Amino acid sequence: MNEKGMTLIEILASIVILSIIIVSLLTMIVQSSRSNAISKNMMSATYVAESTMEELDRTISLSTDLANFPSELSKLTKSDGTPKYNILSNVNGQAFFETTVPGYYVYIDANSTSGSTLVKVKVKVYKDNTKAKLEAQMEMLQSWKKI
Repeated sequence: MNEKGMTLIEILASIVILSIIIVSLLTMIVQSSRSNAISKNMMSATYVAESTMEELDRTISLSTDLANFPSELSKLTKSDGTPKYNILSNVNGQAFFETTVPGYYVYIDANSTSGSTLVKVKVKVYKDNTKAKLEAQMEMLQSWKKI
């Protein structure tokens, strides 16, 4: 017997096979899209941390110690003339600062022991000021300006 067409079972089998392949590809595309969004957010937060760290590096190189550091930092202003960094605390060799950039809250911790020529700076980037999710963090050990 010579059959010239496809049977219903052959058509259903091919539809099932194609459906499995398409669902697998769609799952892969959705996962890839999520990974790209997470990666983009992480890169953006890391850029904010890096930019802040570079700005702090320049400011530290102008300061002689942690007591002088906030006054140097307060010279940095936003485009509207307001101070770029808010000083939260500066006690016993430990200073805390904060700032915001579009989409992020930046928290800065600077530590320097008395008589030390070094300062340890941590920059933490959060999505908002609730500090619920840390997006990026950078640390550096920097030397104060020589007097």
